[in-house]
Amino acid sequence: FITKAQSSPIPKPEDVIGFKVGADFHLATYEQSISYFEKLDAASDMVEMKSAGKTSEGRDWKYVLISSPENLKNIDRYKEISQKLAHPEGLSREEAKKLAEEGKTIVDLSGGLHASEVAGAQHIITLAYEILSKAEDKKFKAILDDVILVLWPSLNPDGQDIIANWYL
Repeated sequence: FITKAQSSPIPKPEDVIGFKVGADFHLATYEQSISYFEKLDAASDMVEMKSAGKTSEGRDWKYVLISSPENLKNIDRYKEISQKLAHPEGLSREEAKKLAEEGKTIVDLSGGLHASEVAGAQHIITLAYEILSKAEDKKFKAILDDVILVLWPSLNPDGQDIIANWYL
């Protein structure tokens, strides 16, 4: 599946990480998750990888924005609107209403905090694929036009790798 603005098809998770997400006796490591999201970023103008800094063990801690290309181009404006609405001191009712109409819904989803609760970190990979591979479907296009998804492959990358490597 290729949208007009994409340079390559949306890769399937199993083609990048080497197994089907959710398969018995397999858990994606944080590095495998990030590798997959890097492939999505390269394949689609609806994806932007961002850095949140370093983990305790020195890994690059990343998150992913998924939305329409237009929304991603204007991400700084939508952040500004969200900040103003979250701290409305000095805004009139009319100004707040206008900002709310201009802004986008920002949905933050994480792959989980507790490393031994493995489903979340695995699911985020599949969720991203499902949304992007169906981006031209009317329902998903509407979501991508109205919503900015902030996906965290894991809130505990170090722990995810400890558990995934132990499980192997």
